[in-house]
Amino acid sequence: MKADEQRQAEVRQAVANERLENLVVSEESQRIADNYIVGKVDAKQVADQIRARYGISVK
Repeated sequence: MKADEQRQAEVRQAVANERLENLVVSEESQRIADNYIVGKVDAKQVADQIRARYGISVK
């Protein structure tokens, strides 16, 4: 499996997990995830961007 295919599978799984919990992935969060799928950002950057959207800081 190529790297982009692996990242896409990871995102699909994360979205499925959200749906199982009756949550909806926002368009902005999906855009961030799409940047991860194509390799523009790494997983840490995605987590940082999502946390920033919701005002969550990690110490």
